[in-house]
Amino acid sequence: MNQDKWNEINFLLSENIKTDINENDFEKNVIQALRVLDWKEFLGDFDVRPSFQFGAANRIMPDFVIKSATSQKLFVIEIKQPNIPLNSTFQQQLFSYMRHLKLEYGILIGQSIQIFYDGNLAKQEDPILLETIRFEKNNKKGETFVELFNKENHNAESLKNFTIEALKKINQKQDFKELTKKIISENYTEKLVELIKQDFISEYDGELIDSVLKELKLEINEKSSNIIESETKNFAKPREFNYSSTILPIELNPSGESEFKRKLLITKQAFITTYYANGTSERKKWKANSFRETSGVLGNLRSRPEFRNGKWQELGIIKVFVSID
Repeated sequence: MNQDKWNEINFLLSENIKTDINENDFEKNVIQALRVLDWKEFLGDFDVRPSFQFGAANRIMPDFVIKSATSQKLFVIEIKQPNIPLNSTFQQQLFSYMRHLKLEYGILIGQSIQIFYDGNLAKQEDPILLETIRFEKNNKKGETFVELFNKENHNAESLKNFTIEALKKINQKQDFKELTKKIISENYTEKLVELIKQDFISEYDGELIDSVLKELKLEINEKSSNIIESETKNFAKPREFNYSSTILPIELNPSGESEFKRKLLITKQAFITTYYANGTSERKKWKANSFRETSGVLGNLRSRPEFRNGKWQELGIIKVFVSID
């Protein structure tokens, strides 16, 4: 049931819209999506662009405010054109509505769906992003979204449990990064030197151990985060290729670099398939945890040792295909 409802929402907000749809037309689709979740405007379940006064002369006008049967405000929704990437400016606008309306949950809808929380469970000043849901058919995160925000099932306890689990995952990622940073720091390398001395002191002279350690360079580095798995496929016959070009052909999926970059910043991973002149291909996972908005996709790829000019010709590479999925 939740899967069918999510697939219908995906159809309304992604599959069945024009890429250049304006915000007013997109708003109509969002109203249809709310109907799928059993929120109906004629029943007073939500207000469209309601105006709220704050201060002496200021007003705010969020796109949607969802209400209970007793007209209690439950959560706020802000929408943006699907052809514009969701950014911090849009998020700050939603945060403003959440704060002024004193709502714990806010939803941003555009190229994806983002769920934000602003309550006592989170120990930070701004609302925190709990989940980003991509518009994909049969998306399990989408089914969870339907479960949480469907009118029939919507309740504070379910949202609280979801929030607690989401915050645990966020905190685990932060703790992982913090511990990694500590272990690879110079301070910990000094501790490692002391551990080595303690391990050999009963067998060798202390001055000898010190002299040996002075000749060694001890480092703890992160394993390569770019490649963690690979597989090789064989084709029927080798193919000929002209290596006179100094530029390695790299194809992206999605094809536009800006769109590919937007999705990579969300998924933090992609798949690199390298094709060789001998008829084989090698597929590797690219873990892009360190990739930032200021990073360049093609520049990052071409800087890899195997894709540098001279090296890719030497390895017999004829093209590279990089896909988010």
